[in-house]
Amino acid sequence: ELIARLTGQAVQDETSTNHTLDSSSKTFPLNRTFYADFSHDNQMVAIYAAMGLFNDTVLDPTAISASRTWVNSKLVPFNARMIVEKVECTRATHGVSKGTFVRVLVNDAFQPLAFCGGVSGMCTLDDFVQSQAYSRNNGEGDWEKCFS
Repeated sequence: ELIARLTGQAVQDETSTNHTLDSSSKTFPLNRTFYADFSHDNQMVAIYAAMGLFNDTVLDPTAISASRTWVNSKLVPFNARMIVEKVECTRATHGVSKGTFVRVLVNDAFQPLAFCGGVSGMCTLDDFVQSQAYSRNNGEGDWEKCFS
């Protein structure tokens, strides 16, 4: 659904998407300026994982790294939030060229988006969409394994 909203194209998914809602422009409009989706805090870790956020964090149970980005108490506290912004830059500035970009904030902190070549915490829209291959490819067959 996120990719559909960012690209303005219908949802392309054969996993757990509610097609009754997503196939109707009345219940799942595209090309709006602002969207608000809500989930429970318990789902945030799964959402972060599905997007590839925090994959650069190496978890070592014997030593706590000062540079780690995964701190559970900061990522899924009560009132956790993730904001995904689609940004149109009409001119180059601050090391970012002009074009359409995506940036992600988790609890008000910009994420580096290294998984899609992020510069200044932003990826081009095309690079972000390409980085979501797992989602775009129906979980690469993992969904079907649940029913085998």
